[in-house]
Amino acid sequence: MNESVKKLRSVHLDNERSIWIGAPENPSTARNLTVFLDGEFYRDYVGAVSVIDELRAQRQIADSWFVFVSVESMESRWRECPCHPPFAQFITEELLPWLEKHHELISTIQEKILVGLSYTGLAAAFVAKEAPGVFQKVISQSGSYWSENCQLIEQYCRLPQRLPTDFYLEVGAQETKENVRHREDVLQAISQIEGVRRFRDVLIQQGYAVKYSEFDGGHDFAAWKMTLPAALRWALPIR
Repeated sequence: MNESVKKLRSVHLDNERSIWIGAPENPSTARNLTVFLDGEFYRDYVGAVSVIDELRAQRQIADSWFVFVSVESMESRWRECPCHPPFAQFITEELLPWLEKHHELISTIQEKILVGLSYTGLAAAFVAKEAPGVFQKVISQSGSYWSENCQLIEQYCRLPQRLPTDFYLEVGAQETKENVRHREDVLQAISQIEGVRRFRDVLIQQGYAVKYSEFDGGHDFAAWKMTLPAALRWALPIR
């Protein structure tokens, strides 16, 4: 992948992070932008760049810009991911205009996809809710919908109308632990799989297009690497 890396400072979050920008094979004709949250996790542990390169080589996905947004710090991740409005503002009001400024062709993009895993799988769905229509697709790998007593699920239940966003939800069949104390102020009362299933059910009841998958695995990078190709083929079909 032909990549560049730049720094972006956020006013909304009052911090700075790295942004990796991978150009399409044909920038003038690409019509997709795929944004990965948890950039280091996807790059260093899931192996997303090699997954993308292989899918491209096999002509299994449509041409796209690929952007990886780094984690500013693990402490800020705990603050920014669980339904944090300034994080949604950072993505939609700072990151996207900044990308268009540095790469004018991104302003012509017709479809934007937001990708996250675990806590950022939750954050991706929250950003889609906060900015209706900005992202047409969300890929959520083992999203933490249990967070804050399933707050985001309740928010989707109360939306007056369906968002113009399709969802790819997946979770491992072994993600069954309950009453997990992640830190002093973060208790996961229900299992990961139960939270994802609840979110799926709410989306289906409200008429969303949902692709749902339960894989044979747990809450780990090896599992997400195994399932990422199918998620990207769903998000970037060859037309």
